Parts: sequence; structure tokens; C-alpha cells
Amino acid sequence: MVTLLPGRASSPDAARRSRRLVRAGAGAALLVAMLATGGCGVVAEYPTTTMPTAFSAESRSLAPMTISPPAEAGSGTLMPVYWLGLNDTTVSLYREFLQSDNTGDPIGEAVRAMTAGKPLDQDYFTPWQPADKVTASISSKNVITVDIPSKAFKGSLDAGMAHRAVQQLVYTATAAAVNAGLTTVGQESTVVVLVDGKAGYRAFGHESLEEPLRRDPSLVAPIWIIDPQESQVRPTSLTVTGTAASQPEGLYWRAEPVVDGRPSSDAVASGRVDFHEGPGSTREFTFSTTLAPGTYSLKVYYKGHEAAGDSKRITVTAAPGDPES
Repeated sequence: MVTLLPGRASSPDAARRSRRLVRAGAGAALLVAMLATGGCGVVAEYPTTTMPTAFSAESRSLAPMTISPPAEAGSGTLMPVYWLGLNDTTVSLYREFLQSDNTGDPIGEAVRAMTAGKPLDQDYFTPWQPADKVTASISSKNVITVDIPSKAFKGSLDAGMAHRAVQQLVYTATAAAVNAGLTTVGQESTVVVLVDGKAGYRAFGHESLEEPLRRDPSLVAPIWIIDPQESQVRPTSLTVTGTAASQPEGLYWRAEPVVDGRPSSDAVASGRVDFHEGPGSTREFTFSTTLAPGTYSLKVYYKGHEAAGDSKRITVTAAPGDPES
């Protein structure tokens, strides 16, 4: 069963990552290779990254921000954190929900996790260096002020990656504010970034932090799976949700069993979601399927553009009383 819901916008293994590198070309391969061998930093010699023409800002609409945590999340237990991830021949923003320590500063906690945490999905990364402490406040006009130490900017980034890194912070801060009930969904927030308590910093030598910052909608990944998240355990009756930008090719999904550590090319379940709106509309999708116990790679993608999709590896177990148990 595949169902489309009304328009909303959000939001492991080396073999899967290596396949993406082959599709993405030598430049993107160089980026991820440097991340894998050199930590979080990206050397400045890496060419400026650009958004794919098919998913340009001009062809996509900015829908109201919605925070949709995984179905199994308890109130106040998870926080939204944005990461960067290779998307075809460019780098885009993806969101995960991580466990929160409920420090009393939900925005600061989420931004610090963005710099010092580890993505659940190994296809994602952060170019930031770990920040020891991040503090945040918010005004009655939805202006979020984040104070972050300069050591977090020590990575060497080119202009394209620097812009994405700053937007990673903007998206994380605004999502954390909505998730904590500090702002209203659909009401745009701005972010003022202070570095060591001072304004006017030039992030990574490229991005000016002089003025309040807004979300750049062109950097959001065209497809991402919201639920389930990477490495989660689910019952045999499975529902998958996510968001995607409408494209003429249509949206497809596959459930591939993992054999000897690698996804099999033979899907045990698959389907298609047809968008009825024009290209560029962001929609939430959901589909349900029944899988036998085992480990699977769930993939959602456009036909002919699998490298621009998203995938999650999950484990399916039978509940007591199920025929498979």
C-alpha cells in the first residue's frame, strides 16, 4: 500500500557508500575519501560543490517546516540534528533524530551534537570540529542567537562546503527550536551566530555571519527517509515515511535483503509513489509492507537517479505470536 499525504517538508556500510562514490564522479569521491581519512575537515582544494540542475532552487517550493520524529520516539527524548550527505554529484542536507540529554538548552544541545556527534547513517558526515559548549537563546520575534566557539570552525573548507556547513547549523538550530515548542511551525525563524561571544565572524574564511541567517531551501536533499532511522529494529509489519520533491520520473522504493554484509540486488518488496503535483513540490510519502525477519536495505529513489535517493539499513524481527516467530 502506498499513500500520499498533504504537502509537508521536514526533514551503514562501506559497500553502500562506495557505490555512491562511483555514481557521483571523481570530485565527490575525493570529498568523501578525504572525510574518511582525515576526520571531519575538508581540504580547501576540493572544487566548489553545486546543486544538481534537476533539483535547483528555482524548481522547488519552500513548504512550511514540519518536525516529524520517528514513530517510536517519546516526548522530549529525541532532538533533530542535520548532517551533510553525498547526493548524486553534490552535497545536501539530511536530518536525523538523536537521543537528547535534556540539558535545558535544546537548541544549544542540538548544535553541539551537530559538531561533536556521530550520524546514525554512515553516509552522512559533518565538516565541523567538536565544540565544547554551545549556548542559545530565542527572542519573541523568533530570532535565535547561537554562541559557538571559534575552534568549531578549524576545518578547511571551500566556499561551497562552507555555505553548506553554515546552513547545517541554521537548519539544526531552527528545527531544534520547533521540536522544543519554542517557535511556531510554519513561522520562519532567523539565526544570529556569535563566535566566542562576538558578531561579524567569517565562517571557514568564506561565509559572513554579520547578518541574521535564514534557511536555504535549495540545499535540502530531494529525498530522505524519516522513519525508520538507520540501524533501527522494526516488526515484520513495516511502515516507512519520508519526504521527497516531486519529479516526472516518479518515486520508487525497494526492500533488499542484506546478504554477507551487502544489500542483494533482488528486492523482496518494491513499489512506486506517483506525485500528482508539478515538479518541485515537496511531499511527504508513506508506504507499508510486510517483511520476513532479517536485515534489509530500504531504498527510496527516482527512476534512473538512484544516486539521488536515500537508504536505511534496518533489522526486522517477528513479534511474539507472529507466524515467523
